Amino acid sequence: MPNAADGSVLGDDCITYYSATLGGSGALTEIPVIIDDTISSERRAVESNCRGDSEITEHTGKPKHSVSGTLLVKRGTPGATYETLRDAYVNNTILAWAFATGDSADIGQHIFRMEGRLKRWEESRPDNDTVKVSFEIAKAADNTYASNWATVTA
Repeated sequence: MPNAADGSVLGDDCITYYSATLGGSGALTEIPVIIDDTISSERRAVESNCRGDSEITEHTGKPKHSVSGTLLVKRGTPGATYETLRDAYVNNTILAWAFATGDSADIGQHIFRMEGRLKRWEESRPDNDTVKVSFEIAKAADNTYASNWATVTA
């Protein structure tokens, strides 16, 4: 397994993958043209203010993860990836997702993994050759493993 390129910048060569095999062990399929993908993670918080406290504190809980982005597809030839993802949206199918800073096989790459469903699917069909599909992925409640950040080590 090759090492990540020296001097590479986090985000320069980001790649989005999916797999129909859940549990983190399935082969990953690269989604060829994704732009503006965003991994959002936010912890729920509750304020605490007890008598005698000198200030208000916040208690944070579990994180809530979601991902959004845009898939670019050539008009007239959407291909298998488009059809697989669209069908996953239509059928409310859980997919395993991996968002990597580069090739998922390269040592040193950072990867965020989660199992989720496509929550939003919005196609923009401007008057040119490219169809833009904006999407949002929500963490599945019936997932088989917890979302995680990892660094490829072997």
